[in-house]
Amino acid sequence: GFVPGLFGTSHGALQFMAYEDLKQRYNKYRNRVSDTKLNTLEYIMMAAVSKIFAVSATYPYQVVRARLQDQHNTYSGVFDVIHRTWR
Repeated sequence: GFVPGLFGTSHGALQFMAYEDLKQRYNKYRNRVSDTKLNTLEYIMMAAVSKIFAVSATYPYQVVRARLQDQHNTYSGVFDVIHRTWR
């Protein structure tokens, strides 16, 4: 589970990337300068959407990592975990 665990660092990067992209697109849509600060409601919405994106993108790897670390099951590798989980 160590190698899949390394992919966990991508969660924060994906969330930050999505947040910044959403913020820039929203400000462009509102005809504002791209680095204009958001109000509280806008900030909450951008943060929530970017978090949902990051979780959706990284959750499958977390399942694989957890199953590889499970001491009660024996898997022959990542592809075995994916195959047996899919089944």
